[in-house]
Amino acid sequence: MPEKISLLARSATLRQLQVFDSIARLNSFSRAAEELHLTQPTVSMQVKKLVDILSAPLFERIGGKVYLTDIGKTLHESVREILAQLTLAEQKINHIKGFSGGSVKMSVISTAQYFVPKVIHDFMQSYADVSVILRVGNKETLVERVAQNKDDFYLLGQPPDGLNVESTRIADNPLAFVANSGHPLVGKKLRIEELANEAFLMRETGSGIRAQIEKVFEEKQFQPRIQMVLGGNEVIRLGLLQSLGVTVTAVSTLMKEINAGEISILNVEGFPINRHWYLVYPKGKVLSIAAEELIKLLKEEGEVFSKEVFSKF
Repeated sequence: MPEKISLLARSATLRQLQVFDSIARLNSFSRAAEELHLTQPTVSMQVKKLVDILSAPLFERIGGKVYLTDIGKTLHESVREILAQLTLAEQKINHIKGFSGGSVKMSVISTAQYFVPKVIHDFMQSYADVSVILRVGNKETLVERVAQNKDDFYLLGQPPDGLNVESTRIADNPLAFVANSGHPLVGKKLRIEELANEAFLMRETGSGIRAQIEKVFEEKQFQPRIQMVLGGNEVIRLGLLQSLGVTVTAVSTLMKEINAGEISILNVEGFPINRHWYLVYPKGKVLSIAAEELIKLLKEEGEVFSKEVFSKF
């Protein structure tokens, strides 16, 4: 006699489960709607249908926030497993498909956007049928994407804490004091305390580079005179070109200007600070053949890039 199919399996749709999972993860109907590119009424309607099937509430609102009920928590455990198994199946299918019409999704830390495009260009010359989807973000954004298994792999300044991931060091990404090439300190041998009165350009809160800089400055008991807080490598670059101050940044983001003689690395004792880019993906993830090939190229280019960066010191 065939096994009886449960009411939930017969009546619930995959879309309803996806909507439910998104709300449960984000604790918000509106944020779930944004993530799934749906209207909020549609999200509410999908949840209502699921509630009607189970004849039980899944969420409760307290103080303007959304929380799972005990029944909701029980359902969410199973829904997460279902969606994870579907993702795994898709990964295995993509691996079998290989390069035929496949795609590779990657998210990288902002400094790596100066290194990755050349690799993608070389990859596309050989595998034109494969689409590459590249996203750039700061550390906080990427760690969240890793936790939610949004992409095939990631490039980060350091492996994320508390997540079960595979990580490989892929290239050097040293930090150094830099300034406009017309700055009077260029060419001098300096101690860090000699820079205390210089206007300093600082990255925004949430930046991995800022966190590293603040850690080093604390160790050296150095307090910079922060002139401006700038949100991103591009704004920092423009600030240096306009002689607005000095900064500590990833040399990789300024290779073009350094080669052109517009920006110079300052000779400061204790610098450069050698940081790295790490290739990261969740343990157990099945990478497609295309993703594996792109990773191979990233590692090869990483070795070349590391040598080029250190030739500037």
